[in-house]
Amino acid sequence: MNGDDQTRVKRLLFFLQYIWRLAIPFWLFRDAGCGTVEQRIANYRYNRSQRKVLPFFMWKWVGIAVCLMQLTRVLSDVMSTVSAHSTNYLCAAFFCMSAGIGFAFACIVITVLTVSYLYLTYVKR
Repeated sequence: MNGDDQTRVKRLLFFLQYIWRLAIPFWLFRDAGCGTVEQRIANYRYNRSQRKVLPFFMWKWVGIAVCLMQLTRVLSDVMSTVSAHSTNYLCAAFFCMSAGIGFAFACIVITVLTVSYLYLTYVKR
């Protein structure tokens, strides 16, 4: 692998990390489960102060989930109008399944973000 390929790989990894950080806010939080007692208390307090970003990410994922649900609905309509033996049907079925899996993933992320927000808001240590 030459230098140009390594540069491309680094750019791709940087781009993927950037996209991941736009979608998931947990890189903003600290691990409150390890360290000394004082460190854990300080990390938990820090996490409580950072919880205000979670509703923004929850609404972002709700929007993603709505879009994926609508995409699943549109592709289901396409599948019902196309012949079952055509290539278009297989493509629509594949993308419909992918959108459904993405919707399920978005619902899980929304649940995790909501539970994290509620925990950090109402559980005082």
